[in-house]
Amino acid sequence: MFYNNINMYKNVKDFKKFYKEEDEKEDNIECKNIDNLKVLKIQDPKRNLFKKCNPILPQPPACVIICSPVKTGKSTLLSNILLNPKFYGKDYFDEVIIVSNTIDNDITSRFIKKTFTCHNLYSDKIIYNLIEKQEEDKKKEDDEENKKDPRNSVALIFDDILGSIKRESIANYIATRFRHYNIQLLIYSTQVYRGISSIVRQNCTDFIMGSPFPNQKEKEKIFDEYGDLYGGSKNLAKIYKLATPERYNFMYLDMQENPPLAYKNFDKLIAKGEKILSNDIPLSDDEMDLCSDTDSDFSSDD
Repeated sequence: MFYNNINMYKNVKDFKKFYKEEDEKEDNIECKNIDNLKVLKIQDPKRNLFKKCNPILPQPPACVIICSPVKTGKSTLLSNILLNPKFYGKDYFDEVIIVSNTIDNDITSRFIKKTFTCHNLYSDKIIYNLIEKQEEDKKKEDDEENKKDPRNSVALIFDDILGSIKRESIANYIATRFRHYNIQLLIYSTQVYRGISSIVRQNCTDFIMGSPFPNQKEKEKIFDEYGDLYGGSKNLAKIYKLATPERYNFMYLDMQENPPLAYKNFDKLIAKGEKILSNDIPLSDDEMDLCSDTDSDFSSDD
């Protein structure tokens, strides 16, 4: 058949011309198909998935790691995040669950214990019960255009329990699925970064590092882990130094943004990706709102 097709043409020149025209037709067909393969944005549901919160804070859904040595203000920070109305406040989430081996002995956390559901001993059953409840509530949903998700919005906090969690525990694997259960804020608070499962680290969206931080190996591990987002481990070490000139200061890495941002505490933007900014960075009115009155005392009775 191939030889017969060649005989249809007077010479090789005509033969090449024909197949060139055929190739061009195929190219045109391919181009038309490419034009039809534009990826379109999926229409957002009409309901509001998340409440508004200060734009500096971790934006739900967020998986946050807080790594801070003993007596560096970790419990005070958690209390502000969950109770201070300038942050999320006690009414932002429908349900707050805290698992902490030390909460009964920590006077700083007494308002947290008074306000939220707290467990002083970890068990996988805590997480499985939450998942089961969220799945049951989801069945109440008539259609996806409802104005409100029928499931509770949940904040789940693991505080200093990583040493008592087995590697195969659901507490680690929930970091890969928390969004599916309307867990809008998932926090792992620890003194030892290397004790955090790699599963959790890979799904971390926001990272907080307290000070002072005397363990050099721990610091190097953290800078190596997140350094690529901020111009390398040495550059991130500089950012940390700028963020923590005093005791109880902390470096906050917002890795949900592009480029990722770095803050001194929650009140001063000091880096965008690898670019270290000047010391005085003007913030928006909404961002400034988070910075005001944060030094005043508060309690769950306010």
